[in-house]
Amino acid sequence: MAKDFNYIELRVPRARFENWEEFIRTTPEYSIGLEVIDDTPGRRGNRVHFDHHAGVIREATMSAAMQAYIAVRQGHLMRRWLPRRCPVPVYVWNADQDVSLASFILEYHELLERFHSDPLLRWIVQFNNKIDVCGGLYPVDLAELARNHVTWLFEPFREQRMKGKMEGDEELVKNTIHRVCDRLEDLLQGRAGIAPITAEPEILYTSPHDFVIADEKGDPNSRLVLAAQGHTNLISLVCRRENGRYTYTVIRGSPYDEDTFQVGKLIQAFQAAEDLPNAKIWGGSNLAAGSDSELGSGLHWTRLRDIAEAVVEEASHACVMGAPGRKRPFGILLVMHPDEARQLCALMQECGAKTFLASSCAEAGRVLRGGAPIRGIFSSQRLPDGGITELARMGRQCLEPAPVIVCLRQIDGGWSDLLEAGAIDLLVEPYRRERVQQLIDELSLCTAGTGSSALDPAPRVAA
Repeated sequence: MAKDFNYIELRVPRARFENWEEFIRTTPEYSIGLEVIDDTPGRRGNRVHFDHHAGVIREATMSAAMQAYIAVRQGHLMRRWLPRRCPVPVYVWNADQDVSLASFILEYHELLERFHSDPLLRWIVQFNNKIDVCGGLYPVDLAELARNHVTWLFEPFREQRMKGKMEGDEELVKNTIHRVCDRLEDLLQGRAGIAPITAEPEILYTSPHDFVIADEKGDPNSRLVLAAQGHTNLISLVCRRENGRYTYTVIRGSPYDEDTFQVGKLIQAFQAAEDLPNAKIWGGSNLAAGSDSELGSGLHWTRLRDIAEAVVEEASHACVMGAPGRKRPFGILLVMHPDEARQLCALMQECGAKTFLASSCAEAGRVLRGGAPIRGIFSSQRLPDGGITELARMGRQCLEPAPVIVCLRQIDGGWSDLLEAGAIDLLVEPYRRERVQQLIDELSLCTAGTGSSALDPAPRVAA
């Protein structure tokens, strides 16, 4: 059983509050909510809700812990409220990193009320803010994260999350928050440990429309691993429950992908397909959303895949058609294994191109038929279900022809066969930004109809 705090009293309601009206009606004055109301954050009278999910622009809203930090340090929230009610009721629904850190800030408010607050605590809050605003899909140095004790701090939540939250788990939630707070206290006293990142998320599906479905296997560090691998749009299977239901998260790592990977439309479609139509299972913000942590989803990940493909393909087509006068994106289709594509993706984006991924000829065909703004195709030499001839044929049949460039580990005597099969050029490792930019510039001339250099089947293989 969780021990008591001195200044706050953790309360776990039977269900999330539907809105502010319910929260005001059912809680006492001077109550604080931490990500527990399906409504906007803020203050109403003598109640406050720290959150960054519902009704907000996620990238422009601070994490709950950062909101609590500002409220305590600059607004003297606890100093003002404690004389009126002690302990202050704090309502929580889960024990994730953000909620646990916010609980610590409220309980240990005196650390922040000093003129010189603890710099280590400030660093942890700021770092958590970056990660949490991005739904955990924030690119970091994984080894540095472990060295700085961040993974060790939140190990209790990792252990709880791998079990999954079920109805009646109030004490589990409270105990997890207390354990994280104990570790935060140890950190500030110089007694922190090290917990290496051991997460090994499994990619269940790679979409030709630039998102992946991954199995986190219950480990919240999986998203950091996925971010380090370069993934930005994610449908994540958090855990499989003993009752046969699932917990999912949908994350758009970049606010600039909203034309195609529209989180709001995705969760609306998922909600409509659920087996409990009268229960609100899906919700969240413009960047991160998911299924309810207690009810769970009844949809298998393959059902989410089919729904998501339809939604994202429609959005991609609308993006291509665009409004009158809208500049058409310069899209490059990479047809290769995701591990092979990672370096090229980064170089393409540096050169101003938008990348689309496919790992086979069949997937490439779906991308091209889906109306993605493809101006060129970069492909591995060998594919599981076809070859360069088939890719070149599909590229020529596009409304705006997309020439094929073959990526090679090394050049050998067989390059002429690739050109005869329909490739217009070769790109040989090591890949260099200058060479990639040259090829994109030539593709731009070719597809704009203003030149023919990119159509000249003479390979330029300098790195």
